[in-house]
Amino acid sequence: MIRRLLRALPVAAILIGVPAWWGYGALTAQSDAALRAQRPVWERCPGSLDVQCARIKVPLDHGAPEERTIDLALARLPARHPERRLGSLVVNFGGPGITGVTSFIQDPEPLNGLRARYDIVVFDPRGVGESSPIDCRPAGEPRSYLGVDRTPETPQEIDALVQARNEHAAACRRMAGWLLPHLNTKATARDLDILRSALGESRLNFLGFSYGGGLGAVYAELYQDKVGRMVLDAPAAIDAPPLYDGTAVSDEPIRAFVEDCAGRPDCPLGPEVDAGLERLRTFLARLDSHPLDVSGGRLDDAAAVEGVEQLLRDDWPGLRRALAKGLEGDGSRLHAAATFSDEDAFFSRDAHAAISCADDPTRPDPGEVARQAGIARRTAPVTGALTVWSALYCQGWDPVPGTALPSRLHDGPTKVPPVMVVGVDGDPVVPYEGVQELRATLTDSVLVTLHGHGHTAYRSGARCVDEAVDAYLLEGRLPAADVECGTAGASASLARAPQRSTRRTSLRPRGGAG
Repeated sequence: MIRRLLRALPVAAILIGVPAWWGYGALTAQSDAALRAQRPVWERCPGSLDVQCARIKVPLDHGAPEERTIDLALARLPARHPERRLGSLVVNFGGPGITGVTSFIQDPEPLNGLRARYDIVVFDPRGVGESSPIDCRPAGEPRSYLGVDRTPETPQEIDALVQARNEHAAACRRMAGWLLPHLNTKATARDLDILRSALGESRLNFLGFSYGGGLGAVYAELYQDKVGRMVLDAPAAIDAPPLYDGTAVSDEPIRAFVEDCAGRPDCPLGPEVDAGLERLRTFLARLDSHPLDVSGGRLDDAAAVEGVEQLLRDDWPGLRRALAKGLEGDGSRLHAAATFSDEDAFFSRDAHAAISCADDPTRPDPGEVARQAGIARRTAPVTGALTVWSALYCQGWDPVPGTALPSRLHDGPTKVPPVMVVGVDGDPVVPYEGVQELRATLTDSVLVTLHGHGHTAYRSGARCVDEAVDAYLLEGRLPAADVECGTAGASASLARAPQRSTRRTSLRPRGGAG
């Protein structure tokens, strides 16, 4: 489920018949002490026999908690063995923009083992799901930036992309201007501490995937004395600037796939790696000028790269099949992979943009981006242009003052209780070097490395990783030294918990996954 819901499965009917208490609404005044003293009232979630739902209040502005509050939607599965209960384990599946509650209702099973001694608690971060969700489209109109060339090459195409991005940002200001200044990761980390207190926990036990791992690191910076057992799996760099250095982009994850593909009888790119890469580049170049019509839209080069990147994370057999169909003139599978992240019950593009752009003050000049994109087309012919042009993701969004993230993660060690950091050295989404850097800043932490390909490692089918994480969370046994786990390919169909990259891949958020 963890990797599978990188793909956000649709569950359109789950929230039908939601009771009134589920709403996101009450804008009330509360003191910080009163907010920390509240206790969730758990009731059975709509659409589930086992999962319980509740809500708590958090300040709209943590700097002025007495002025206005919003609701935070929660879900939990109580510990199976109350007599051995360790407390609550709060889980974040990634993002930003993923609803934890709906994802957990859909499939709580992958975290079932941790229920032996924990209440498993998930939440919808502010701006997402049922926690004051942001919606920038008054009547569900299509987003204008999805209808233009996102790898522009002419001045007219560049102007159209910039205008479309500006229009989307302006629509969000019109629809949710009161909320936008408060949608950032630092505010969500502060929400986490109120949630910790509301759950009656003296320390936060936390499991975070991708963006969720980055969120956990920010929490550890803000509340060093409140950190309990914490696992950060493929933690994304929350404040990493967008990548628009054309010399720094890489097609290495694509090459790893093509090398694997070339040795298989069903490889649509042929038995030679370089020839296979060239065939893929030619296919994408043709889509730039002659997109394929598919149900619900069209497959151009940008959408095809997005589809490739999504499948590259955890479904290499699916990627081989999608490319085979695409090369035959059927772009439906690549298009479906690219558009899995369109608005659905699991994910909000608008929340993803609002949170990413509040955290990231970078607003590159379109002319410089165009120059770097030209370099990227040579450096990384498959993904380079889209990666660099994605630096305009926050075009038109005003940087939000007062949201600077803690800096000590970069300035020196952080004294917290032992933390387990997990990384995949061939992760196509979160660079392994960034995982190593984060681990180096967290004193007494341990790094568990999975040698292989795929995004995130826990519950990926790697027994070595699962055993290390479970022993730490359930028994408090942290390895005495870093752990190296054997090679794991991306060829299996994996049942994983939900998460989403936070690198500028398909959604193009901040550098570094979701």
